[in-house]
Amino acid sequence: MDRRRLLALGGLTGAALLGGCSLPQSFYGGAAERPFCVARASLDPHRRMDGVPLVYEVNRSASRFFFEPGFFAQVQAWLAFYRALPGIGEVDQVWTYGSWIDGGSRCDSWHHAGRAFDLARLLNAGRTVVSCRYDQWRLASGGELDAAQRSYWRLAAGLHLHFAHVLTYLYDGAHHNHIHLDNGRSGSDLSTLSTRSRVQVQAVQAICRYVWADPVEITGRWDGPTSRAARTVLERIGVSGELDGSTPNWHAFLRASAASPG
Repeated sequence: MDRRRLLALGGLTGAALLGGCSLPQSFYGGAAERPFCVARASLDPHRRMDGVPLVYEVNRSASRFFFEPGFFAQVQAWLAFYRALPGIGEVDQVWTYGSWIDGGSRCDSWHHAGRAFDLARLLNAGRTVVSCRYDQWRLASGGELDAAQRSYWRLAAGLHLHFAHVLTYLYDGAHHNHIHLDNGRSGSDLSTLSTRSRVQVQAVQAICRYVWADPVEITGRWDGPTSRAARTVLERIGVSGELDGSTPNWHAFLRASAASPG
């Protein structure tokens, strides 16, 4: 059975299943909390997020998913932030591959603690507002592909603001149909930037490239061209200084990127 289907079934039924965006130990910094398992009964069930129905991507049915309360509040805060951005318009459905899954004896994913969420797309009146289904729209071309990339990375910018662990299609093939987010590194706070994080550096590069039209190479390595591209964005939004090492500048970069006109 496909891992994404296993994940969603875990969230819906609580069966003892494996899967759910496990991360290599090297992904976590020395002080980062490690994933652990909790029973589904200790989590809160939700059918809505910020008043919007949650829909299971596989069968397109409104469904119930289980979350640790603090993490759910953080995801709701992100969704409220995103829905208030200029040019977004109404969002009336959140489509997902799931949240909690029973980790059995593995306990190597924040899905096992109800502190991770896999976002597939946001819809309004049956129309996709933004799609995380890179596996579908990557075959587009011209303006259609440009628009899909831009809306995807605007969305990702807002997620990176709220969470330090945000895995996009650049991470690996398993994330070509969703964006994974968890609070394993950032906890209850907004994110901070580590220029040693391949995930965050890829995001900076992709945001500069697809949102701000600066063709920096997406390597996952912090280098001179990446630093210059990020500094150019900061200058455009009226913020002085560098991106690396400054949390206010990191947050300003992400907020401006999420709000950049479509």
